[in-house]
Amino acid sequence: MSTKKRITFVDFFLNFIGSKYFLLVAISLAFLVRVLNLHRFLGFYFDQGRDALIIWNFLKDGKFFLIGPTIGPTMGVGDVPRGPWYLWLLIPFYWLGKGNPVFPAWFLSFSVVSAILILYFLCLKIGGKYLAFLSLIISGFSFSLILSSHWLSNPTLMYLSSVLFLWSLFGIIEKKEKYFWLSGFLSGISMHFGGAADMFYPLIAFLIAFIWSRKILNFKNILFFSSFYVFTFLPQIIFDMRHNGVIRKGLMQFLSSSRSFDLSFWVVLKSRVYLYLDTFSEVVWGEKSLLFILFFVLLLLFALFEFKEIKKNKYFLTVLMSIVVPLLGMLFLRGDKGVIYGYYFTGFYLYFVIFFSFLLLQLSKFKRGYLIIVLFILIFLGRNFYLLSRYFIYDFRKYNPITLEDQLKAIDWVYQDAKGRDFNVDVYVPPVISYAYDYLFKWYGFQKYGYLPKESQVNLLYTLSEKDSAHPERLEKWMARQDKIGRIEKEFCVFDIKVERRLRISYAE
Repeated sequence: MSTKKRITFVDFFLNFIGSKYFLLVAISLAFLVRVLNLHRFLGFYFDQGRDALIIWNFLKDGKFFLIGPTIGPTMGVGDVPRGPWYLWLLIPFYWLGKGNPVFPAWFLSFSVVSAILILYFLCLKIGGKYLAFLSLIISGFSFSLILSSHWLSNPTLMYLSSVLFLWSLFGIIEKKEKYFWLSGFLSGISMHFGGAADMFYPLIAFLIAFIWSRKILNFKNILFFSSFYVFTFLPQIIFDMRHNGVIRKGLMQFLSSSRSFDLSFWVVLKSRVYLYLDTFSEVVWGEKSLLFILFFVLLLLFALFEFKEIKKNKYFLTVLMSIVVPLLGMLFLRGDKGVIYGYYFTGFYLYFVIFFSFLLLQLSKFKRGYLIIVLFILIFLGRNFYLLSRYFIYDFRKYNPITLEDQLKAIDWVYQDAKGRDFNVDVYVPPVISYAYDYLFKWYGFQKYGYLPKESQVNLLYTLSEKDSAHPERLEKWMARQDKIGRIEKEFCVFDIKVERRLRISYAE
């Protein structure tokens, strides 16, 4: 007489988390929480308006471009431009959306979820289905990572390029030459997406090859690596040749006088360590938390006792090296007057997730250690879904006080109040240059109402101003100047945007 083994809930759950059905459900939910009501939460500011105008001019007027966003002062580099790859990738989605910024934002969210999916399969290779499960849960539902996915900006593509780069590193470990070539291309392309730490990708690739696949480092493969790397800079090289070496001059000025790499790193070491821990906490836990940092430190101490066993896993060591190298290298980066920002490490966020998940799973070697793992998962999901629900309902303005939806409401009011009359518009935004509204009037205003604000002076003037908490005196001066130009007839406010209909004083008199 045969007896069937009774399947417990635990057995069913453990089988389920390793199944394709769980993967489908988790990935679908991770995508849903990133795109749900994205039009309500999307921030559209200086950078987004600037990029959208470049793409608009290409789609409408055929103005081709060879450079992208500038690296900028936040890295201490001034106005040296990145390549155009980020903007080129957005072109089809601006075209599909007829100029609507939500469409490229959906694409970026999709790219993040694609990165999480690839991460899942990489984790299967690193540590099996439990590591893949834990990494998927954290990367898919960390509140901070969800917010980061809402950012319509070039670093968001680093999620995808970073996991593809890690995939290429695994290929190098397995002594596959073409993966070394691929790492060269991905190292280059990431320089046009990332914040800053991605500059260490080539060093990481060579270190991995030197340690595990030294035969790959022959002349042919180094030549291919270098060629693919340089290829990603080809648009900038062409632009530089056509514009009398303007990029070269900017780079030379940066290298000779900016002191972006500051060797007196002891001055900033303390602040860097705080930044690293805060960024790690935000990425993995979903928010800054001292308790989580203490828990992480305890995991690190436990891992030291298990390192003899851990070091046998060359895939995990690759992840570890890919984290340690940029963390050490960034100690020397001066950045913006000695300050660097968490988003500089966007290309390493998912590496942090793998690292933490791997350490957490080491607790399963303890008797009842799995209970700590289960407790962490439950607290993590509860806390992050609480933060997410609060964000969806009302708290999103804490992160984006002014959203694309607010800006469009302000523009609607202008056109509806003008009732087809010609008008001028003057805009004040904290970054001074109103690229965002320049684009929104071109796209939304013209598409919906059929005409644009006049460039030549007319009697009807609308002023739009955004709250400037950092420099309220600048807004006050701007408003005082507007009062001398036009008399206020009507006002409209939408959150932190103030719109005023004015009649020019010269016409009123």
